[in-house]
Amino acid sequence: MPPKLTLHKLAENLIRESRAPFTTEDFERRIQEKWQREISISTLNKLKRKLSSHHRLIGLDSNDFLPVPTILQKIGGLPLSIGLGKFETRAKVFFPGHRLIPFVSNDQTESDLTFLDPEGNEIPKRKQSFLIEDIIRYYQYAGPKHFPEEIKVNEWIPGKSSLVVTAWDIASLLKSEKLKKGDILLVKLLDYEKGIFQVHPCTRKELRGSRLKIRSLFTAMEAALARLCASDAFCSAGLEKQLLYTLFNVDENLLRVPAFSLTDFLESLSELEVAACEDGGGKLVPGWKNNPSRRGYKEKPRVPKGDTGSLDKIFRDLGLAFNEDEFISILYAIMESDTYKLESVFNVLFGGEGKLFHDKHQHEVFYRHLKKLLQKICADLKQPESKLIAQLRHQTVGIKLSLIEILRFLEANQVGLKDLPLDLLEKINDLDHFCRETLTRLADRSGNPDLKFIRDARLAIKIILPHAASLEEEIFYQLGIF
Repeated sequence: MPPKLTLHKLAENLIRESRAPFTTEDFERRIQEKWQREISISTLNKLKRKLSSHHRLIGLDSNDFLPVPTILQKIGGLPLSIGLGKFETRAKVFFPGHRLIPFVSNDQTESDLTFLDPEGNEIPKRKQSFLIEDIIRYYQYAGPKHFPEEIKVNEWIPGKSSLVVTAWDIASLLKSEKLKKGDILLVKLLDYEKGIFQVHPCTRKELRGSRLKIRSLFTAMEAALARLCASDAFCSAGLEKQLLYTLFNVDENLLRVPAFSLTDFLESLSELEVAACEDGGGKLVPGWKNNPSRRGYKEKPRVPKGDTGSLDKIFRDLGLAFNEDEFISILYAIMESDTYKLESVFNVLFGGEGKLFHDKHQHEVFYRHLKKLLQKICADLKQPESKLIAQLRHQTVGIKLSLIEILRFLEANQVGLKDLPLDLLEKINDLDHFCRETLTRLADRSGNPDLKFIRDARLAIKIILPHAASLEEEIFYQLGIF
């Protein structure tokens, strides 16, 4: 005989069956239709209040709710990235911990989850004891439902106490795929209700080419979260719900990344921080809420003042990515070569929008300086110059213009230099430093640079050119899809 259907059970069933956004009024109407008996106002209100805290619903306010299955229908195919560290590769196990956020259901404990290998076979699991210091970092953001409960206390040395957790045996996967520290497991959600995932091995090198796409997703997510977290209700929703709602609402093109990593995303944050929820787990809040003193130290945008003393002062005032000496070397290169068109180069250097200058006066002064400079360059070009020096200048100018084109491209895609992976940022900085040093030395065409400088610069440029080409390919190829 089936168990008697209670009003609370009916409400739970309606929530679990929901596959589209609904309001509290929709919920009340459906309950009335199904129950067909009188329900007191206080009971109805109690049922509606439970909507905002239900783990299968996300609500931005007290009236509108979005079921988790609706979100998963859109983003459930996005794999999660689990980086294999030294401890896991040595122990030949993995324990997902908070790294399954936001795709782990609160209907299951971690030990209930099932992981399949690439062929669809279940990966064996077993309870194991590990030192707290070795594995606690994997559960740092996990909610109470998924945090290990069984603790073995070492009374003699409390610091050597242990946690008993479920560990999945990946020894055969490590061996067959030749995985090592730094490689990645891509974990794809197959069944949210049953907690079934499939694991695919991946080397870090395979994901390297997608770093900018991933970074673009992270930047868009933080911008959206920063707006949403202005609401106290959203702030208190918890990390899983905050991420699910944000991933659901970002542009679908941004979701075309090979994987999402919770830890990488949290490390990328600049405005938000993770704070503790009252019932355990984590939630994202604006950084100034955790550290109110930081609010007053936010860097203000730089505003041009209209300096006109020299080309160098004008360039600095406008925040351009080159100085006067570099500009002079660029002009020498483009005017003594058929490779460049002056108009195209100026579009790259100055943005080509006609709104660069602070005011009309600064605009007029710039062109007076430019006219005088062009007259000097035309006169200088009538004098012969070493082909070696001309070639070196030409190659360096090519790198410099490429860097400025990259900067313009990033700006167009609303990606700042601070948003780039550290190694790419360092590569840009190294290339720009070389260009600045070299072009400054080559700006005076009347002098003869010393032999050591020429020798060192020629050697350096042989090393630098391939790096410049790879940087261009990585940035334009990756961000070009958006």
